[in-house]
Amino acid sequence: MTLRTYETDDPVSSVMTKGVLYIKSSKNLKEAASIMADFDVGSLLVSDNSNPVGIITSKDIVKILVQEKELNKVKVKEVMQTPIIRIKAHETISSAIIKMKEQKIHHLIVVDGDKIIGMINPLNLIV
Repeated sequence: MTLRTYETDDPVSSVMTKGVLYIKSSKNLKEAASIMADFDVGSLLVSDNSNPVGIITSKDIVKILVQEKELNKVKVKEVMQTPIIRIKAHETISSAIIKMKEQKIHHLIVVDGDKIIGMINPLNLIV
């Protein structure tokens, strides 16, 4: 694995993952894990009535597994992370890193105006 060449003043849109996968908050964690496995992703945006309300990650699912709970009996809304932290597409990579560090999170939703256009996490900075 090698580091990607980028400048910290480049916009987050230059390194983000384009498009975001969603899951309804009423779905269970088994369904969330299945979507993550099918699409080889580590997180899903959670929505209610087409409105983003949270994010769920593979780490959240692992925490439930360690508690020996059945994934099909735990709803996404019970473990999702809120609020969703957003960053504008034109903001810099360095500002994204600072925001993730300050908020102690690993995912930022990238927006262009009110439209969600992608997601960024630390893996976006590595090839």
